[in-house]
Amino acid sequence: MQIITPANSIVICKKAASARDHKVYYDIEVKGKAYEVYFSATRLKLSGSVEAAICMAALGAMRNGCDLLISDPVSESFIKNQEKLFDIFSKWFPEFYRSSFKCHHTKQIEKQSTGRIGCFFTGGVDSFYTFLKHRSVLTDLIYVHGYDVKLEDREKRRAISAMGQAIEKETGVRFIEIETNAIRLFKDFGKWGLHGHGFGLGTIVRLLDDYLDCIYIPSSFATAELMPWASHPETDVLFADEAIAVVHDGCEATRTDKVRLIASEPLALRHLRVCWEKLEGAYNCGRCEKCLRTMTTLYGLGALPASQTFPSKMSAGSIRGLLLESESAKTFARDNVSFLDELGMHNDPVRDAWEVIATRPAWKSRIMRRWRRFKKQLLRQWLKRVKT
Repeated sequence: MQIITPANSIVICKKAASARDHKVYYDIEVKGKAYEVYFSATRLKLSGSVEAAICMAALGAMRNGCDLLISDPVSESFIKNQEKLFDIFSKWFPEFYRSSFKCHHTKQIEKQSTGRIGCFFTGGVDSFYTFLKHRSVLTDLIYVHGYDVKLEDREKRRAISAMGQAIEKETGVRFIEIETNAIRLFKDFGKWGLHGHGFGLGTIVRLLDDYLDCIYIPSSFATAELMPWASHPETDVLFADEAIAVVHDGCEATRTDKVRLIASEPLALRHLRVCWEKLEGAYNCGRCEKCLRTMTTLYGLGALPASQTFPSKMSAGSIRGLLLESESAKTFARDNVSFLDELGMHNDPVRDAWEVIATRPAWKSRIMRRWRRFKKQLLRQWLKRVKT
C-alpha cells in the first residue's frame, strides 16, 4: 500500500503478514526518513489494514503539512472520521497542519459480529476502573509492549505478562499482548503523552478490527479536567467505523473516584500497577509522583495497608520533594487535596504536602531542579576522585 504526497512524500508499504512469527510489517517513509515497523501478537491474527497505516502516518503528515494520497481501498466512514479528527487536532495544536485525504478507492465495510469486546489495559488506575466497571461484558484486555515500557526492558515486561496472566486466570478475561517497535514513529513528530499515544492506540484499534466488535479506551481525565490531549473523548471515537466501535470510558469519574472503586476490589489491590520507574521485585517504587498520588487516595480511604503492590505507609516528606512538570500533574495534586478535605483530613501532613506542591510557583521548582542537578554533579565528581 502507498500513501504519497506530491511535494512532501509519505510512503507506506505493508509487507505480507508472517504466519510463522505472527507479525505484520510496514515500511513507512516520512520526509525522507524511513521506519521499519512491526506488530506481533501470538494469540490472534492482526488485520494489517490500510486504516492502521493511516493512523501511523497521521502525526507525521500533520506535522509536515502533507496531504495523504491513498491508493488502497479504504473504509469510507473511517476517512470521514479521520477528517474530523484532523480538524480537531489542528485547532488544538497550531504546530500541526490540517492534512487532507485523497483516496483512489473507498469501500463500505461489512463485518459479521465476533461477540468480543476489548479494553486497553496497563494495570493502572484508569484501566482497572474501566475493567471493573465493564467486567461483565469484556472478553479481552489489550496490552501493548513497546509503548509504556521499552522493548529491551525484559524484567518489567515479564512482570506485566505475569500480572495479565494472573488476572486472566482469576477472571477468565483473555489477556492479549501485542509487541511493536512503532513508538519512534510517533515520538519523532510530537510528544507521546500530549500528541502521540492516541494515534498509537488508534493503530492498535485498526489492527484488531477483525477480532473485536468494540474496544474501550480508559480515560485519562474527568470531564471537568479535560484539555487538549492525545487520547480524548472527542477524538478516540473517530478511529472507529462499521468494523469496530471505540468507547472512550471513565470521564464521569475523577482519579480519586476511580481509586475509591479500586480500593473495594481485592483483585485490583493485588495487581494495581501505576509506576514504571523501578521494579526491584515490586510493582511500584512508592516514591514517584504517580505512586504517591495513588497511595494518597488509598491512604485516605484506609486501604493502603491492604494493597499488595505499594508500601503500607505514606511519607509527607516524599510528596513535598516532588517537582510537578505538567498541568495534568498539578490537576491530580489538587484533586488529592480536595479529596482529603472531603474526608475531613484538613490538618493531615499528607494533605498539606500536596497543597504545597500544587501551589508551588514554577520559578521555585526550576531553582530546586537546578540545585538538585548541581548536587548530583558534585557527587559524581567526588565519587570519581575517590575511585582514582
